[in-house]
Amino acid sequence: MFCSKMDWPFILLTESLKDVVFLDDNGVYSFIMSALPKRISTLLREALLSGKIFEEIRLRRNMPVSVTCKGKSYFISSGGEFSLYSENPIYCLDDEFENALLILCENSVFAHTKEIENGYISAPGGIRVGVCGDFSPSLSGIVSANIRIPRQIKGCADEVFFRFSGGMLLAGPPCSGKTTMLRELIRKLSLSGYRICVIDSRREISGGMIFDLGPNTDAMYVADRAFGAASALKTMYPQIIAFDEIGTLKEAQSVLEAFNSGVYILTTAHASSVSELTKRPATGELIASGVLKTIVLLSKNIGEKPRIYDVQEIINEIDC
Repeated sequence: MFCSKMDWPFILLTESLKDVVFLDDNGVYSFIMSALPKRISTLLREALLSGKIFEEIRLRRNMPVSVTCKGKSYFISSGGEFSLYSENPIYCLDDEFENALLILCENSVFAHTKEIENGYISAPGGIRVGVCGDFSPSLSGIVSANIRIPRQIKGCADEVFFRFSGGMLLAGPPCSGKTTMLRELIRKLSLSGYRICVIDSRREISGGMIFDLGPNTDAMYVADRAFGAASALKTMYPQIIAFDEIGTLKEAQSVLEAFNSGVYILTTAHASSVSELTKRPATGELIASGVLKTIVLLSKNIGEKPRIYDVQEIINEIDC
């Protein structure tokens, strides 16, 4: 269960530092902070109030705590200072680490066993926790956890929305905002009248429908995205199928099947360039097939506009 908003009533400057927004309007930060030891959450709260924006919080068993801000990792000292180097850092002790994981699992490790075996925990509110170590049925084998903080930034996909003309792939390196933009693009397209089915294998896009995905959007929570896409075609009759992080040929083939049924595809992929996308089996097949109309390449640099490519032009260059 999420904490009440009143448990963590704070505001935070947006990345533009122009507007003040209420950060915890969906309870995500309250839940994360409830999982952390109080001495650590207190320091993080003070940092947030001072205007820092976290993308990730990393806990390591009996090791220093670090956070990711604008793609860089910082350690936190006992006095609340941030440093690129480990200088008098605060540590996450063994019992604190396991208690944090237990809360993130909502006190049921068993319910998250399959996820842990695949290296992550899906926590409420679209929070994804990457884990490392020995993935045994208990928490004792896990030695580190990376808490990814989901955000909804309304308006961030305006430019991309106006370029939507069919299948679209949002690509970029880690922490470039692919899922955030995907979430907002889904909302905008849904508001414009498209029926959308989101195959949300980790509940990261919808946060269990905590995030606003628009009035014409349905979410399907299945681990197998290829199966989810096939099922959505048979039962939900969407105009757009959306999912995060396409990575396998099997998923690409399910996308092709959906496309042949007259459905648009909206997805993301890890890549730093269009060249990378064309060379990978799954995304390369999608590009060559004609499923995609547009590729949007995001950057980790805050404020940098996305680069938008017409896929037919890319195909023509490859053929040449």
